[in-house]
Amino acid sequence: MMNVRRLWDLDPSQRGALALVATLLVMLAATIAGAVHIYTQLDRTAQVQRRLVYAQEQLFKALDAQYNEENSLHGYTRTGTTYFLGPSLGANDDFVAAIADLERTTKRLGIPDATDSAIDMLKLHQQWERQVEEPLMAKPPPKDPDQLYATGKYMLDQLRGEAQHIGTLLDDHVTEAQRDLVWRINETLGVAMLAVTVFAGLGLLFVRSRRRMLARLERERRIIETLQGAFRTGWDELPRSRVGTAYISATRDASVGGDLFDVRRLDENRGLVIVADISGKGIEAAVNTAFVKYSIRTLAMAHDDPATILEAFNRMFLDTIKDPGLFVVAFVGIFDARTMRLDYASAGHSGAYLRRAGDVTQLDVTAPVIGLDRDFASPSKSITLEPRDLLVLATDGLTEARDRHGEPLDDAGAIGLVRDGPTDPQACADELVAAVRRRSGGQLRDDLALLVIRVDEQRRSGAAADAAA
Repeated sequence: MMNVRRLWDLDPSQRGALALVATLLVMLAATIAGAVHIYTQLDRTAQVQRRLVYAQEQLFKALDAQYNEENSLHGYTRTGTTYFLGPSLGANDDFVAAIADLERTTKRLGIPDATDSAIDMLKLHQQWERQVEEPLMAKPPPKDPDQLYATGKYMLDQLRGEAQHIGTLLDDHVTEAQRDLVWRINETLGVAMLAVTVFAGLGLLFVRSRRRMLARLERERRIIETLQGAFRTGWDELPRSRVGTAYISATRDASVGGDLFDVRRLDENRGLVIVADISGKGIEAAVNTAFVKYSIRTLAMAHDDPATILEAFNRMFLDTIKDPGLFVVAFVGIFDARTMRLDYASAGHSGAYLRRAGDVTQLDVTAPVIGLDRDFASPSKSITLEPRDLLVLATDGLTEARDRHGEPLDDAGAIGLVRDGPTDPQACADELVAAVRRRSGGQLRDDLALLVIRVDEQRRSGAAADAAA
């Protein structure tokens, strides 16, 4: 190892270079450690959001079960027909199960007031059964049923009051979790900006100290881009399919922007597919991109319908993003390998193409863009996929690619590229990127995110998937 005397014997430029290298290594380690820490915090916040959404669902299930039990009791007492008693007994089991889940979840979330109210709801429900339901179902029936109904109404009003209290607490915690998620995302990008600033400053010192440092500066610039890319989480493997991806940025000084793609495994048979384009460029767009990705992932844990996911996200976007000029174009799909069905909703996203046996079909846009109207509504659509189908999802960097005369590729040109492209998903994504670069002469006007999914003949094992890759 070089001792202090030998270090001092080096010329100033060499000592400066070594010092800068040492500083770079320390900053690299610190940045990676910071990125890992922030990612852990983001994941923890997302888990809290999922638990809050689950608690809200259990509260709704409990109220729905209570409502069904009340209706069945009314039907029985009015008609005397035992047919109505079946739903009553089943609703009781549903209520108890939902309240038990709600109690456990609120305990894990650390909301003691909600836990106590859930326990009170169960007690009121059981009291209502003993003092109202059972007497009304007894034979002979009571002489004064109206008095029992009045007693039951008082109990149920108390029960619903407790439910409203729980709902308010959960709503407040959801809002707080959303604020925390946005703060974590801003913290993530703040670390990235700090890393970029520090590395750029060190690069300038390299340039000033010696011209030969330019080559080293270029390598450090690539490290910066790698670090920026590390803040974009990876994607999962979909069942019974292979995935190809590509991302190119129109911004020369940063590999971050407003386009994103994401593939998230929901369970053994289902996967979430997202392609989105957030208005804006650079770091600000990257903040919003991370918000879009994590928010839709969280909503997909609570909802199976892509249209419901987009409608809920539109409300969340309007409540969180205060810039009225920002909007999101998004495609959200859920693929079920058991049924080979893709359910999807498209908020202004026209760049979705299905290639089958040499023909290419453009999937429908189902709704306007997100972030413009609180009354946003989007139906879902479904398509059945077949083996060897190729699904290509691209942001508008594909159709907006312009030639030297300024003419865009448009949808017809994109369909032609998809039809003539390779059947391998990654090769298809790479060829589409190459075609965009050729057409634009390397001068990109817009970011481009590509997600290409090929449906396989049969389920792929992990080894087979690795061999194919």
